[in-house]
Amino acid sequence: MPTISSGSVGTISSAGIGSGLDVNTIVDRLMGVERLPLNRLQSTASSLQTTLSAFGQIQSLVSAFQDAARPLYKPETFTLTNASSTDPLTVSAGTSGKAVPGSYAVSVTKLAAAQSITSASGQFADATGVVGSGSITISLGAWNAGRTAFTPKTGAVDVTIPIDASAQTLGDVRDKINAANAGVSATIVTDATGSRLALTSTATGESNGFRVSVADDDGNSTDSAGLSRLAYDPSTGPTQTVFAQAAANTEATVNGIAVSTSGTSLDGVIEGLTLNLGRVTTQPVTVNVTRNTDAIKTYLQSFVTAYNVLNSTLAAATKYDPATKTAALLQGDGTTTGIVNQLHTLIGARSGASAAFATLSAIGVQVQKDGTLKLDEASFGTAATNLPQLTKALSNVDDAVASNNGFGKRLADWADGLLKSGGALPGKAQSIQARIDLNRKQQDTFSDRLTATEQRLRAQYTALDSTMSRANALASYVKLQFYTLKQNSNSDS
Repeated sequence: MPTISSGSVGTISSAGIGSGLDVNTIVDRLMGVERLPLNRLQSTASSLQTTLSAFGQIQSLVSAFQDAARPLYKPETFTLTNASSTDPLTVSAGTSGKAVPGSYAVSVTKLAAAQSITSASGQFADATGVVGSGSITISLGAWNAGRTAFTPKTGAVDVTIPIDASAQTLGDVRDKINAANAGVSATIVTDATGSRLALTSTATGESNGFRVSVADDDGNSTDSAGLSRLAYDPSTGPTQTVFAQAAANTEATVNGIAVSTSGTSLDGVIEGLTLNLGRVTTQPVTVNVTRNTDAIKTYLQSFVTAYNVLNSTLAAATKYDPATKTAALLQGDGTTTGIVNQLHTLIGARSGASAAFATLSAIGVQVQKDGTLKLDEASFGTAATNLPQLTKALSNVDDAVASNNGFGKRLADWADGLLKSGGALPGKAQSIQARIDLNRKQQDTFSDRLTATEQRLRAQYTALDSTMSRANALASYVKLQFYTLKQNSNSDS
């Protein structure tokens, strides 16, 4: 029985206790009905977000398709060349787009060399042997045939290296020369006679020879003692070091034309062609430069792959399964259907760019039964023998007559139309995003309405519960009074 307060109808301490009403369950069930429109909005939002992601994937694949189509109409694709050599160990070659196809006979009579000298043998037992103090000056330049005259290298600066008394061993001198970056490297050669300091030009070629002048702290810079032992300048008289090898240029002929270079590569002698020389020849080496149709085939294969990925994605997104009566996410979507139809039309369309190859299938890009593309290498190989017409079929650009554009240009332009600002794909994405934003606002508004509705229902049912509780308490009180009166009446009789 509910608690009764003195002089008033009984009150309840918790909703439903006095009346028997399950207020929470009633309100929850009513709110479940009220929330149905919000649930539908949330389901729509999830579907819109999935659709937006699907179009994002399609946009990405169309962009990849465009990237694969672009090289098919770039002029440089069709000027690429290959170079082959009859003796690649002696002469190898590389080409750029400017190389002209042809045959080149290369003969090498001399390879570039670096100047090399050593200190005299027997002077130092090992790397700790003391050389002497003072300074060494290294000058880069060219010696004449008899090494009686030295011509300094244009732009080169003499480098003076101080050798002080605290660091004057053979090893110290080697390290200081190497640290000076004077165009000469130093090493220590050790054999049965002891250790010697070897100096070598860091670059080959006649102009990279060198001379070594010394300022010996012992006062005599020309004798065979102290730092003088490392001097090399035969133009001024006897020298203490031993001459090992002269600096020399590479000497060769290309198609009978004499050429010379300081290194072992002939770069630019023939425009677009680099010849790397490995050794002196006994007979001419033939280098053949041909058009690189393999590069075109590689680009075509990349395009075929990009098309197949895009086409299969579109097919999966728009299919309908009659067995399960299930439609894919974008089945029936006008934008997607339009893209599919345009893509298939482009692949099968004819072009007036080439008199020999009017269709993609004519150059080997063939549609399979399942709708995918395949590059038939035999058909492409046949087309590649007519490179001028193959080039036109893929890369021709006709601003006046669009039907005369090559396939590469037409396919890339189609993708560009879909992707550019205002194109079908950005426009579709913006439309879906606008619907998502509106849906979000509708959800927020409806959620606020639901909160107010729940508060109103709880207030109403709480008030009803309170009223019924008081009524029940009053009924119990009246019943008690009648019972008391009856008991009193029975006792009086």
